[in-house]
Amino acid sequence: MLSREQQIFEWIKQNPMISQNELAELAGITRSGVAAHISNLVKKGYLQGKGYIVAPARYVAVVGGITMDQFGIPDDEVIQKKSNSGVIHSDMGGLGRNIAVNLTKLNIPNYFISVYGHDSAGEEFKKDALKNNLDITYAKQISDKPTSRYLYINQTSAKRIFGVDDSRIHDEITPAFLQERIDVLKNAEMIVVDPNLPQETITWIYNTFRQPLLADSINKVKRLTAGIEALDTLVLNADESETITDINVIDQESEKRCADKLLSMGISNVFIYDTEVGFLYQTKEKSFYFPITLKKIVNANGVGAAAIAAIIYAHRMNMNIEQTATAAQKAAQVAMTTYLNVYEQMKPDIIQ
Repeated sequence: MLSREQQIFEWIKQNPMISQNELAELAGITRSGVAAHISNLVKKGYLQGKGYIVAPARYVAVVGGITMDQFGIPDDEVIQKKSNSGVIHSDMGGLGRNIAVNLTKLNIPNYFISVYGHDSAGEEFKKDALKNNLDITYAKQISDKPTSRYLYINQTSAKRIFGVDDSRIHDEITPAFLQERIDVLKNAEMIVVDPNLPQETITWIYNTFRQPLLADSINKVKRLTAGIEALDTLVLNADESETITDINVIDQESEKRCADKLLSMGISNVFIYDTEVGFLYQTKEKSFYFPITLKKIVNANGVGAAAIAAIIYAHRMNMNIEQTATAAQKAAQVAMTTYLNVYEQMKPDIIQ
């Protein structure tokens, strides 16, 4: 922040209702000069849009995707090439969006940086953002590509059978797109990276920022591998971890071997989950395993987003490693109890 910007910022903090003319008089510059400084403060994330709302001193930047999810869950084991009775749901999702909503529910200020289309799903996202108090100041609505959509079918155990992912709009989140938002990214306490981003964008983030970088993983996990040592924390399910490590997670022992290999790549913290094996949080010093205690797992699509939000919460609350592991496990397990991508009652009490 420039010295003049700092000065104007302090006056606004003292009196959020101050006018630009009053600021110009105090600073001894023109009103247009004040307007330029305020515009810069908004771009850098110190002020939130119009009205001089002072942005939080500590916030997280989430760079990732918005997706309209449509999914089916059969009543019984799937019969191939036949119609299977079950339930069909539709819910606003996207890995980046789910993480940002979880953070908001945990009272962690964040900016969600993404793109969405000028279509019905895009309009639904704007309503969803308003409903969930999601700050999308730095997201962009574009007209030439549809909002991302994801269609998938789960087994009764919540394991994914297959999915069809139309997320080409996320190709618009380029390094140039993020360069226009560089100040709000640089001033973030932590940055969350979504593998939905183009490979070149993930590499650019790895090479540009030095604050802790965290990633939740999906089937595009391989996009994270080149330069993966830049990550402070990686959250992923057993299938995704096998994609990187070639270790098939079938029990607690193989889950730990998988975590060991991920840590050997340079990552500091790893959280692996599987609906049949359980949860594992591991650092270079300690390892914590948690079995799943639920009688029924409804869906696993929002598990990673809940876990990574809990890990960020634990970091901000200065929790120790064991408390962090427990927070991640609690958030992940409660996310398995709902068809929705984000557990509606998620709050700090659940993970403390």
